[in-house]
Amino acid sequence: MRHFESLGQYHDLWGWLVLSAPDNFTSYTSEPIDQADALKSAFDDLRSNFKDERVFRIAQELLEMSYEAYLSGDVKRGAHALQECEGLIWKSRSSKIKYAIEAEQRAFGENVTYAGVTVSPYPYEGTRSDLGNDQTALLELAHKHCLSYLSKWREFSFFAWVMDNEGEIKRISPDPKEDATPVLTPTQRTSTACWKRTKELVRADQIRACVIMNIIGAQGDGLVSFDLEQNGFPRISARQLFKLKKGPTHEFGDMHFHLEDPQIFVRRD
Repeated sequence: MRHFESLGQYHDLWGWLVLSAPDNFTSYTSEPIDQADALKSAFDDLRSNFKDERVFRIAQELLEMSYEAYLSGDVKRGAHALQECEGLIWKSRSSKIKYAIEAEQRAFGENVTYAGVTVSPYPYEGTRSDLGNDQTALLELAHKHCLSYLSKWREFSFFAWVMDNEGEIKRISPDPKEDATPVLTPTQRTSTACWKRTKELVRADQIRACVIMNIIGAQGDGLVSFDLEQNGFPRISARQLFKLKKGPTHEFGDMHFHLEDPQIFVRRD
């Protein structure tokens, strides 16, 4: 087991494990890798760097749940438990609580930290069929826009659109390379500001759906996410890996659909 000189080194291992588990570990040398040993070694390194506090004991149990899931072939549970554990340590990576409730129960025989917490009824991952009609229309528009920019190697970080009550789609983000004024004002310059704007429009009962498209990556490799909300439907984050190549073709991974509780169209009882 190794100990890390910085939190950054520890987080690097975490990210590497999320991408490599359970059987995609690689080496910088030509020596073959025993995938089972690599998986065990990586989890051992993570386990060895926790402190003896309740939240870290819960995190340790989440690691055990993740490792058990990978060994049993349940890759989705393994990845989601690992990412939820990551969120307990780095708040910027936090996600909806699900497996931590079970982890605390396993560790202490009771729920104190998560007493009374209700797990979201939505599964972590769904399919395209979970999209509402408005979400589908917004995803098609945003995806087409994304492909157009990527095919031209144009740099951008995010775009945002809303659908009004008559079904008309309007952009609320500026063009990243132009001084064009968005259809709706005030001009928003960050994706966070766009979410704030959509909440204002929902409170004013002016829209029925929205999407914000974010891209993360550099040098032609990255991840694009489409966060979609529609009144009466779960929030869906559609995510797709891409790899741009010189020439006529690019590589795009399968699109995954993550279901969450709504954040914009929150039900009012």
